[in-house]
Amino acid sequence: MTAVDGQQLLDLARLKTAQSRSALAEVIGDMFNGGGTSLSDRERALMFDVLRKVVREVEASVRQALSERLAARSDAPHDLVKMLANNEVDVAYPVLTRSPVLRDRDLIEVIRHRMLEHQLAVAVRYTVSEDVSRALVDTGDESVIKALLNNGNTVIAQDTLAYLVEESRRVDSF
Repeated sequence: MTAVDGQQLLDLARLKTAQSRSALAEVIGDMFNGGGTSLSDRERALMFDVLRKVVREVEASVRQALSERLAARSDAPHDLVKMLANNEVDVAYPVLTRSPVLRDRDLIEVIRHRMLEHQLAVAVRYTVSEDVSRALVDTGDESVIKALLNNGNTVIAQDTLAYLVEESRRVDSF
């Protein structure tokens, strides 16, 4: 990792342009590439705080790169990951499919309030709990349910499974 000039970060933070916000988010995101090993806990917390403040203002490609960087991090701030999960699908996909920070209630909120593509991302997540499975089945969308059923890391409650067995008589893809 290259050394980061503190003054450069301050200058980028003070500028209010979209270009400076994007540059700031990219520089901070790059600091986490090595697992954040060169940052102290305090520095990491400060960097996440800055990211929280600028992430809404940066272009989608920067948010997408940030989502990729944070997707597998268990120390990523919950509110930042949740914000990314509720973003456009290209941004949301990495955290929806891999983030250990997202809780069942976060995922259920995404399922209920976001688009089909978000639901599909949750359905192929590395693990899907009973409650999240139930919410996915409740969408009634055949492609979402099929993706859920094809996911080998899904836990499905007995009553939900009974419903799906009944539906399989009507829907061949189940």
